Amino acid sequence: MVRGAGSPGADVVVVKLSISRRLSTPSSPATTVARWGRSPPRSRSWFNRAVAISRRTTPDEITAAAAASFDSCSDERLRELLQALVRHLHAFAVEVGLTQAEWDEAIRVLTDTGHITDERRQEFILWSDTLGLSMLVDALAHPEPEGATESTVLGPFYTSGAPLKDYGASLASEPAGDPAWLHGRVLSLEGTPIAGAELDVWQNGDDRLYAVQRPEAPEDHLRGRFLTRGDGTFGFVAVRPVPYTIPDDGPVGAMLGATGRHPWRPAHIHVIVRAASHRTLVTHIFDAASAYLDSDAVFAVKPSLLREFVPRAADDPDRPAGVDGDWFSVESDFVLVPATAG
Repeated sequence: MVRGAGSPGADVVVVKLSISRRLSTPSSPATTVARWGRSPPRSRSWFNRAVAISRRTTPDEITAAAAASFDSCSDERLRELLQALVRHLHAFAVEVGLTQAEWDEAIRVLTDTGHITDERRQEFILWSDTLGLSMLVDALAHPEPEGATESTVLGPFYTSGAPLKDYGASLASEPAGDPAWLHGRVLSLEGTPIAGAELDVWQNGDDRLYAVQRPEAPEDHLRGRFLTRGDGTFGFVAVRPVPYTIPDDGPVGAMLGATGRHPWRPAHIHVIVRAASHRTLVTHIFDAASAYLDSDAVFAVKPSLLREFVPRAADDPDRPAGVDGDWFSVESDFVLVPATAG
């Protein structure tokens, strides 16, 4: 039924019909804005998406995401190492406010480190050594009991397969410095002599170089392995070592120069001692009279490893066979820890 104008309720019907048509008729954006005086209300889901888009990612969220990426790693220790590495590496960047230019430079240095590393030179170990990390890892790995010989770093110049030499033999295959009779015993923690222990020895000569740094040097020069006798004693002719610089013509050397540090190491002889049922010992014998004992570039000096090189005359009756002229003697015992200790 349609009511005419002037009929009771006619105005109400017209208004309702008008509103119904407007709501059912599509409107242009301009008309919609004009009607509401602003954009129409949006849904709650649209609002949440807008907030998510406009909110900025924080450094903590980046770190958390990177660490969480290893959550599914099935190797528990590997997962622990990588997640801790991420956290500490990111914390370092935040602490120092690492810039893009500094990050770029770090990548360049790491690339150069890889390029200069080969079978004769390990620049990555030099980084570890000169930042003190090698000695820290060694200390964590070898909390030795009182009385045991202290360990120190392996260094970058060790090569396996040194020739086995007899008691009293010389390390040097050619003249390399002042002869030094190095002798002593290998003992258990209880003081019992250990027969058949192996000493794997290498050192530099008076030219400050290790054999691996000289391609023309004889393969067995200034390196060798010796076995202890039945009473645990050993003896061989080394040369008195001299201070030397770690390789400083690469990225590590550039770091030392830029920071006012020197590349010198005090005079020392490297020894690895191996014996059945005992922990392998990697250590040094330092010349107690050497320069740089208080500023070793790789932080490897330990007071318990200092030894006196005692001068001996050419006519000394204890002069070792094959030695001419003046010489030195140095005594050093090595005390090993049982393999089951700790």
